[in-house]
Amino acid sequence: MPENPAHDEVNRTIAIAAFGGWNDAGTGSSEALTHLMNTIGVDEERPPHTIDANHYVDLQINRPLLARDSEGQRRVTWPHTHIIPLKPHRGTRILIITGPEPSFNWTGYCEDILTHVTSAQCTLLVTLGALLADTPHTRPLPTSTTWGSQTPRVADADDYEGPIGIPAILNDAAHTAGVGTLSLWVQVPNYVGQNPAPKATLALLTALDRELDLHIPLGELPEDARAWERGMDAMANEEEDIKQYVEQLEQMRDATELPEASGDVIASEFEQFLRRREDGDTH
Repeated sequence: MPENPAHDEVNRTIAIAAFGGWNDAGTGSSEALTHLMNTIGVDEERPPHTIDANHYVDLQINRPLLARDSEGQRRVTWPHTHIIPLKPHRGTRILIITGPEPSFNWTGYCEDILTHVTSAQCTLLVTLGALLADTPHTRPLPTSTTWGSQTPRVADADDYEGPIGIPAILNDAAHTAGVGTLSLWVQVPNYVGQNPAPKATLALLTALDRELDLHIPLGELPEDARAWERGMDAMANEEEDIKQYVEQLEQMRDATELPEASGDVIASEFEQFLRRREDGDTH
């Protein structure tokens, strides 16, 4: 197992980052940060920082929002990246980094983030991500955990080759800068669309707690996850195509988890699944 820098220190400062968009299926990763801010609390004694959206974000894709504040005044909210310190929690200082995935100049964006990370003397940068995948909502959502700069894009393939998001680029830049990195991803059922998936948020926070012993207060999140699963059950029961698809995914998932399941059995199940999908497309 790779060396784990976070476990070697009693008093530590870490940064936890998540980005909206491509890396945030079901808002699983961004909601994880919101949960941390709500349960641990923002440290009002330490100033937050902002990375200006005008430098990195295509505002025709991530548009500013007009809304009323708590005093009823109309305010424009820009899609900036926010760097927010939390209150000390069990000997750990946490720096939250949240914002949309940048549209351009990823190198400069990562440099700006790392300036704040190193200034806060963070010894570890954690990136969270959620992606749509062929996984059923009725089973535990798979997660991946990667220490170091070699970050898999998908939660079940360490040898993945293909498109990557800003978390992977940021991890690599942090590794080069001498900051320890941890990447956590969760798979979200690909039939949920962009509806919030609290079960994905719960899976990420559980994985984060397992790796860093943060003792994260979960509050009502487990019940929210169960309610979400019941809602997905109801949706699947109303849509025969989705119901059949979920059953196929369950069969594939269960086959891979059987002790006697071999590579040939798994490959055979996957081939059958593809044939069923192809047959369905022709009707």
